[in-house]
Amino acid sequence: MKEPAFTLEGRPVHVVETSEALQQAVSHLSQQPELALDLEFDQHHYTYGFTLCLIQISDGHTCFIIDPFPIDDLQPLWDVLENPGITKIFHHANNDLMLLSMLGCQVRSLVDTAVAAKILNYAKAALGTLLEEELGLRLDKSQQMSNWNQRPLSRRQLEYAAQDVLYLHELKNTMVSKIQELGRLHWLQEEDQLLEAITYTEQEDPHLKIKFPQRLTFLQQFVLKPVYDFRDQLAQKWNIPAGQVINTNALMQLLNDPEQSVNEWLHHTKGINGRLQQDRYAEQLERIVNGSLKEAKKRQIPNRLPPNPFPPRLKTPETEARREQLCIVQRELIERYGAYATPMLLDQSIITHYSQTGEVVISKKYAREIVLATAQELQVTL
Repeated sequence: MKEPAFTLEGRPVHVVETSEALQQAVSHLSQQPELALDLEFDQHHYTYGFTLCLIQISDGHTCFIIDPFPIDDLQPLWDVLENPGITKIFHHANNDLMLLSMLGCQVRSLVDTAVAAKILNYAKAALGTLLEEELGLRLDKSQQMSNWNQRPLSRRQLEYAAQDVLYLHELKNTMVSKIQELGRLHWLQEEDQLLEAITYTEQEDPHLKIKFPQRLTFLQQFVLKPVYDFRDQLAQKWNIPAGQVINTNALMQLLNDPEQSVNEWLHHTKGINGRLQQDRYAEQLERIVNGSLKEAKKRQIPNRLPPNPFPPRLKTPETEARREQLCIVQRELIERYGAYATPMLLDQSIITHYSQTGEVVISKKYAREIVLATAQELQVTL
């Protein structure tokens, strides 16, 4: 193995930028029983899409910072991450696992230290907080929101990236030991198995996932769809977040009066990229809007609100009595396990569902067992 790019507190850090260097890293990593892993990515912040920018992996001593941009094939690394015989330590794994799944990698055998923090009733599960409280380490987090798409990366960025994994082995060991002492190791195991199941799927009707300040009518939704697709195509072409082509407020102004002059809207509305004012884009957008209005009229799409997908909750003596029953259990759980660990067992959505339906729906096995056993001890009939 070549000389490291630099050392951090006596630990070698290798920067991997070629397929040959990746193979050497994989050869080393595949022999380790545990690996700490973190990703740096951009999710519609600096560029278009959900983009993997950096992969950091440590065996607890040696760290590899893998730059995916110049490497054509990351499959050798995916093979290591999918190996169930190697434990992977993450902190707040959800988004990392979603991105890896999108790229064709389903991680197996993982431990999430952020989940461990919740089980230990930590109010804050930030990595910096845990490292300071558990290990007495204070890290510089100033690079957290830096642009990981840019190249070359600065030395400070590389050091920050390495620090995010170099101490995870020690942190995981300390926290798991405490969890074992509390008899909650099965909590962690089931939660980590749920994380393993995270799989990337394309959103259905992504145009309806935009958080508008108000609900949209059937007509507004119909007009929005082709405008959304047009915006997305330009965002991809220009490699910028879609919100930097047309932001949500500007979209809302168009949808509130889709029959207005598109050209007037383009020139008198904040939150619209200046390039859209070019004739070819303005004309294309005008055709899209007018075409959708014409088609909506042909299909008789009504300009009224659809039924509320979230009907108002019933509030009767029966629903309130059921709510109070489960709240009695919740208060006892808080007393036993803490206010920050209890939502892992019994959260507000479970209480609301029970109050409305009379059904206790708890999908996690360990949580269901604890809730039902606690209710029985309190002589609360569920």
